[in-house]
Amino acid sequence: MQRIEEAYNTLAEGTRYVYDQVHANEEIAEAWVRTELVNAANAYQTLAQDVWQAVLERTSEDNQRQI
Repeated sequence: MQRIEEAYNTLAEGTRYVYDQVHANEEIAEAWVRTELVNAANAYQTLAQDVWQAVLERTSEDNQRQI
């Protein structure tokens, strides 16, 4: 669950930063965008895998797992 929370926070913080910069009419550095895209992609992949794993671990019936 800690990895899920860390991945969520990575996505949320990056999204908040972009929102704040756009709202303040600030420019966002291209290098930052590249770095954040990589971080977001990694966090999204981790989040999806870990959430799915948690579902499988907590679901005992096969038909519920398929849902």
